[in-house]
Amino acid sequence: MSDSKLDKLAEVEGKTVDDLLQDAVIREDCKGICINEGCDYTTEVEPDQRAGYCEVCGTKTVKSACVLAGIM
Repeated sequence: MSDSKLDKLAEVEGKTVDDLLQDAVIREDCKGICINEGCDYTTEVEPDQRAGYCEVCGTKTVKSACVLAGIM
């Protein structure tokens, strides 16, 4: 599921996965996405975020692109 959510996050942001991850390195923050099935809530998170709050689901299921890519 991680790869598909990472791809979805890049799609929502209008970027490639590589561009999304490069932005995270340059800007020192990162885009994140809820990993619950059927939810594509996105937000800014810390690069190492593994359990961010999803404002749609009300759960702590937002992961950063860096975590989804396996680099954090």
